[in-house]
Amino acid sequence: MNHYAYLIGDLFFLFVWLILFFHRKDLRREMLTMSLLITPLGVADAIYFKDYWRPVFTLNTGLHFGIESFIFAFSIGGIASVIYDEVFGMKYVRARKSKRPKHFLITITLLSVVILILNSIIFRTNSIYITSALMLLVGSTVTFMRHDLLKDALMSGLLTGLLMLIFYTCYFLIIFPSAIQNWWLLNNLSGIFVFGVPLEEILWGFCWGFIAGPIYEFTLGIKIARQ
Repeated sequence: MNHYAYLIGDLFFLFVWLILFFHRKDLRREMLTMSLLITPLGVADAIYFKDYWRPVFTLNTGLHFGIESFIFAFSIGGIASVIYDEVFGMKYVRARKSKRPKHFLITITLLSVVILILNSIIFRTNSIYITSALMLLVGSTVTFMRHDLLKDALMSGLLTGLLMLIFYTCYFLIIFPSAIQNWWLLNNLSGIFVFGVPLEEILWGFCWGFIAGPIYEFTLGIKIARQ
């Protein structure tokens, strides 16, 4: 049954995605856009496979990522982008009169890729830490340029981290209790657990929400406010 644990776990996030999607019609464009843009990043599992975790994929292609990777990327991409808006009833109120920061996004993306490559070749910092730090850095830059999006970033991060904590506690620790010991390379991590869940998972969730929450509004120059 552990062979399908990753795939079955993805269904939880896909279910949450569907709830959020049908709950707020006005946020569907943002959810779909973010989900489709993030889906290809499922290949990042190959990076994490080296030093962070080694999950079992349904189809063992030897590439260290699978269909599960893309389903998770699709789901968490859309969830993190709107979770703050959904929970706190935020809506788009007006567009800011500013140029879309396309050049900034291209630059920061290329810089992140360069840092990842340099880390892989020279520094060899654990992939979960370097990717989390990069997401936090990009999110911090976004909120520095758009102070009004700071709350969006922080709350999206906290809610995404909380969602992942709830999932791991209820799913892996109860249904597949051996997965964390068998899949995660715990000797490479801090050894700190929150209710049995590696701190790094919650940290990653926060950092992902911190950037995914405000990035759509930042890119399109959108301002949000409570309904």
